[in-house]
Amino acid sequence: MSTFPALYEFNKSGLKAFEKVFSNQVPDSAVDPMDTALVSCVPGTKPFVSREFATAKEMAQSVLDSMGKADALSLLSNTGLWAWLTFILRDQLFKKASDGPWKVGEIHRWYPSNPNDWQKGQRHLVRMPVLLLATLGQDADHLLCGTPSVLPEIREQLTSQQDMFNHVFQRVARSLYFDDTTGKLKRGAGGKTAGTPRRLAKVRQQLDVTWDLEDLDPAIVTEMLPAEFSRFKPQPKSARKSQSVGRSSPPLIPTPNTVSP
Repeated sequence: MSTFPALYEFNKSGLKAFEKVFSNQVPDSAVDPMDTALVSCVPGTKPFVSREFATAKEMAQSVLDSMGKADALSLLSNTGLWAWLTFILRDQLFKKASDGPWKVGEIHRWYPSNPNDWQKGQRHLVRMPVLLLATLGQDADHLLCGTPSVLPEIREQLTSQQDMFNHVFQRVARSLYFDDTTGKLKRGAGGKTAGTPRRLAKVRQQLDVTWDLEDLDPAIVTEMLPAEFSRFKPQPKSARKSQSVGRSSPPLIPTPNTVSP
């Protein structure tokens, strides 16, 4: 565990050193994250403790708390900051091979790409959780309940398009896949079978043709979903008839058998 007096950002020299570490050209001990030749303090930020985080949400909350007066959204394009955070959290995010090299996976997991390049930017293991929590709060629980080192499929599927950053859509997804009792995903929430997040992403596109999801109540959107999602829908405490969309009514959109891949 290490404590830093504020958040810092790598300068050009720092970013070059950062890349060399994660491409296994130099050992991580060669880079001092407090070296003023490599970093500078991000104005308005508070102390940050690099420690073991149980979930991506816990990590993201710690980063947000340290941002202090700085605005998280205005810092999205600060490559040096996200690279610095990735460096000091490297033991949490990545593994080392027995012979020493870091096993970091694809570059977009560790190097902060242009946030406007959504397909790449949403894969970063630090910036994306912080963005999700800052934007959606607890409505992102289903996307952030895993360990910081894992890029879960549910996050990939349900953040693959920027217009998925929608409180209504993510609240529906949370109600389907997140178990408040355990703080984890419900069983079966992964994979490619009926009712899973991969399917929800496709169904959302179909709903968007007819409805403006931001104008609908999440409960109404949940009722619109095809029968394949029934196993994930929250169970009411007592049986009650829906006054908006009847439970016995046919789905308003095609089921998997009639939806093109």
